[in-house]
Amino acid sequence: MALFEEISSNLLEADAEVKRMAALYLERRALPARSTVDALHVAHATLHQMDVLVSFNFKHLANIGRRDRITAINLEQGYSHPLNLLPPMELPEVKNGDS
Repeated sequence: MALFEEISSNLLEADAEVKRMAALYLERRALPARSTVDALHVAHATLHQMDVLVSFNFKHLANIGRRDRITAINLEQGYSHPLNLLPPMELPEVKNGDS
């Protein structure tokens, strides 16, 4: 939690491309149909080329099967930056002064 307290946050707006990608994850069943918020989180992380999306949601996000389906969709749509979906306990240790 200390790491999260050090990070400044920015509110990301759901533009048309974010909404399109989120809908595609749901349509292709990379995420369950009722997981619209999760799909938006993944779409934001993808479009903003984030390295990691951290979640305690093991069923829908931090799970290897979902990650592979999401990665396949991203590559098909031209988004090649790798996105890791990880639970907090799998985050690498960051020591003071490291970035």
